[in-house]
Amino acid sequence: MLNKKNKLFILSLFIFLFILNSSFALAAFEISDYPNIPGIKSPIEGSLETYIGYLFGVAAYMAGAIAVIAFAIGAVQLIMSAANPALASDAKDRMKNSILGLILSVAAVVILQTINPAIVNVNITPLPETDGLFYTNGSSYKSAPTSEANTANIASGYKQLFYRCSTGSVLLIWKFPKTNFEGNDDNYGGVTVVRKKCGESESLSGVGSFKTAFETPGIYYCMDGCSGDMCKGYMSEANLSSGILPDPFKGNLNAIRIVNDLPGDKYYGVLFHSKDDPTAAGNCSDPLFSIYANKEIECFNNISVSSSSTIFYWNHKDYKSSGQGVDFYSDPFGWGKGARAGKYSLSADTIKSSWTGQASSLVFNYTGIVRPSGYKQLYQNFQQHSGSINVKGNYLVALWAGPSCQVFFKDVVNLKSTEITAAGASIEKINVIPVK
Repeated sequence: MLNKKNKLFILSLFIFLFILNSSFALAAFEISDYPNIPGIKSPIEGSLETYIGYLFGVAAYMAGAIAVIAFAIGAVQLIMSAANPALASDAKDRMKNSILGLILSVAAVVILQTINPAIVNVNITPLPETDGLFYTNGSSYKSAPTSEANTANIASGYKQLFYRCSTGSVLLIWKFPKTNFEGNDDNYGGVTVVRKKCGESESLSGVGSFKTAFETPGIYYCMDGCSGDMCKGYMSEANLSSGILPDPFKGNLNAIRIVNDLPGDKYYGVLFHSKDDPTAAGNCSDPLFSIYANKEIECFNNISVSSSSTIFYWNHKDYKSSGQGVDFYSDPFGWGKGARAGKYSLSADTIKSSWTGQASSLVFNYTGIVRPSGYKQLYQNFQQHSGSINVKGNYLVALWAGPSCQVFFKDVVNLKSTEITAAGASIEKINVIPVK
């Protein structure tokens, strides 16, 4: 039986080995060059399983070495205690216990190896790689945030941004030349936006800060012109709502890019206005939308006005689902009972995916309408007399008088009271677009 002193010795030995192993484990990842020990595989950088196997082997060697040292100490005590039987007994117990500890250490390794070699020879199955954004030096990866106000915070050597995903949205990366998401001047000079698909990386060399966002369908505002289907310089995120343009794009817009949602069958279009209110009359851009039925992205240069926008869903595929078309009348409330107004109908099949024409081409039909011939002569077409508009469904109607236009999505019961005709201007051009 082990006495109290020997039990305390063996317990201390195991505690020492545990502490030694824990400290060694924590320090192991900081060591780049490990001593070669016979029978123990040297750790491979970045491999947790070889670290654990190495620690297990070192622990076995250490246990053996401590047992030998304890045996030697006991032997010396035995020699020096010839005249003291009590010391001789303690020395013999120490030697016996050291031999017992050595046998137990060796037996533990042998038994574990016999039962299951995998217990001793650690083999860790790596977890699958997770999707996300990472800094990389080309071989290892560190999790990265979606934005960084100062790239000096990035670990040295990890100035590559890697987008890992199996399937997913395209990632947009805004690269700012200065920290805190600032450009070289008030107009965001030097800012670039790049588009990255799954598995692609982007260098952050020379970048002061960056932010990211997924590319989603909508209208993107560009400070500079187009470069293919991307903006050259600073670009907004996707916009889906009409209204005043945000800073710094208001008054500084030079181009736009339209990203359509092909799987969702959503196609986007936009007009720009010189006034802050997109429903008011003022100078306008032409309606902008992709003329290619199945094109996902298209960029448009030379935007002439940029205070506010009218953004719409363009129903170009199933245009008949938008409604029955638009009727134009020679008098206010032209479709009302007893109005006796001349009428011109643009049917859904005539409008199709979009229709643009001169107001003078909308010649009124007076079949069944009792009017003096003089009236019919003066009110021949919609340019001569713009009375009212009946929108029979979901349509955008843009009326033009020179460079000025006004946009409507519903009935206009009296055009005489609208801004575009209030000053006596006559309608010259009309756009009709089926929308959702």
